[in-house]
Amino acid sequence: MNVQTDKEAQELWNVLSKADHVDIQQACQNSDLKFSLEDIRGVIRGMNSKISSGFDRISNKMIKRLPEIYAHILAPQYNALFSSACWSKNWKQARTICFNKTDHPAPTTQQLRPISLLAVLGKIYERLFLLRFQKWMTIHNILSWQQSGARAN
Repeated sequence: MNVQTDKEAQELWNVLSKADHVDIQQACQNSDLKFSLEDIRGVIRGMNSKISSGFDRISNKMIKRLPEIYAHILAPQYNALFSSACWSKNWKQARTICFNKTDHPAPTTQQLRPISLLAVLGKIYERLFLLRFQKWMTIHNILSWQQSGARAN
């Protein structure tokens, strides 16, 4: 990045970081970008099938095994969350586990690799939000045609 781009990005961040929660909520309520059933099904299909679970003890594998009809339940809930500009505090809680990087039975802290496991429903919401954000950037032509990063494949 060049200095001018960094300066513009910082100015934009300064303006956006002062946004009032009520304004953000109103913008979300007025958004015509809704999570579709196919968005939810696609995000769930694209999830890793691991059985490890977050703080809520729900694993990706459990969500992937739900009947597809559950997308009809999840879609309005995620859309309502977005409209209210809310993020569940429970989704920010993580279950942390440590893996031993060595074969030593009593590793030191430098020999451990911590992993934070977040709630699956929160991860689904993050991915749905990313889909919506990418769609919004495309509609408003936010990214320069020269930029290849931060674009949907």
